Amino acid sequence: MGENAFLSAIIHLKETDENSNIWSKTVCRSFKFHALDDPSYTLGQILEPSILFEVSEVTKIPIEKLVKLDYVSEGPIQRIQNRLSVINELSPLEKLNLAHNLLSISRYEYTSHILQLINPEQFSVQEKLRYYYLRFLLKNRLDEMSYELEFNKMKELLEGNNFPETIRLKIATQAIVWELKQKRIGNELFQWYIDQGISSRRKIKEGNNFSEHIAVSSFHRAFAMIPAEKKEENETREEMQKALYYANLAQATNDLEECRKLDAIKTCYESELKEHLYLSKNHNQAERAGYDLIATDPNWSISYHEMAEFYLKMNKPEKALSMFEKAKEIGLPRVTFTHFMLGYCLNLVGRKEESLNEFLQTLKLDSTNISAGINGFNIAKEINHDLQQVFKKYLETWEKENLLDEEHKSYLITT
Repeated sequence: MGENAFLSAIIHLKETDENSNIWSKTVCRSFKFHALDDPSYTLGQILEPSILFEVSEVTKIPIEKLVKLDYVSEGPIQRIQNRLSVINELSPLEKLNLAHNLLSISRYEYTSHILQLINPEQFSVQEKLRYYYLRFLLKNRLDEMSYELEFNKMKELLEGNNFPETIRLKIATQAIVWELKQKRIGNELFQWYIDQGISSRRKIKEGNNFSEHIAVSSFHRAFAMIPAEKKEENETREEMQKALYYANLAQATNDLEECRKLDAIKTCYESELKEHLYLSKNHNQAERAGYDLIATDPNWSISYHEMAEFYLKMNKPEKALSMFEKAKEIGLPRVTFTHFMLGYCLNLVGRKEESLNEFLQTLKLDSTNISAGINGFNIAKEINHDLQQVFKKYLETWEKENLLDEEHKSYLITT
């Protein structure tokens, strides 16, 4: 058996077939096909910062070494390691591309460090736009409170220069998604980007090439969030149908574009599942979208998490449990969440002793997971299990460190 594709990608940037998924293929192929002085870079899904801690737990590579790429690799990541060793000799564009490389494999501290070395005034207008877009992506992943500065800078660049409509549409798409999800852009900018997106969408019409079809698909999926927020089912469905139509219409001309197309389709199914679960309440269609999602990316644990969420909402804990068990087989990413939810579901179906082991495994991966500690303690107390003392030690440690607030304590069984 070869090395797991996810680990091979995030540690070595080396593509393997062992349980490969859209993410592992995208990050490896983007790097493979990219020259250091290219003016663009294809990014896959940007993962949570906690992913390196999970990789460290699974591989036993110390977290500091993973963060700094301080380990021996015979994979393509050697090229990044070599560039980091001569960082001061790289041109501003080479530094910007290196920052993209690092962001794609979740090395956010290094990405931030390199961006601080760059003076964007040295860039062409195209490079400046990429710089501020990358800064937004990094801030978004690090959960910083506002992206207003970055979107203002990009607005100035878009207003004063001649950019392709696909670029305008891509940035408008992100503005719509993240203002509606997090309210971190501001209403005035949000309205400007909606107008920008609608204008670019009209100009592209039916689209003439792969990039245009993918950009249009992403825009319609984002735009669907506007009627969805107003509970407008028909308008939402119309936008979602367009999103999937254009994702399917895109004709990939190479291996990397094939990944981008599949990712666009997958994202449509992910959104459709939530649309039917929470908006239209068409549960048959929600379940169908969930299975389409899994079929599109069968070796991606998060696809099973999405399906499990549906089954929990449907009050079908056994089916939810089977989804989390499949996610456990796959492993990374979000393995901590997988263990926690296995514990939660096992308790729901009455397999309480097994649930304790999953909550314990959660705490081994994340020693500050208070929910796992409280659930584990309560269940162990309920069935009078020896592990009660183990969970109690976690609670006592958190109490000393002032991590337990009154709400946490209210969930503890005291009798």
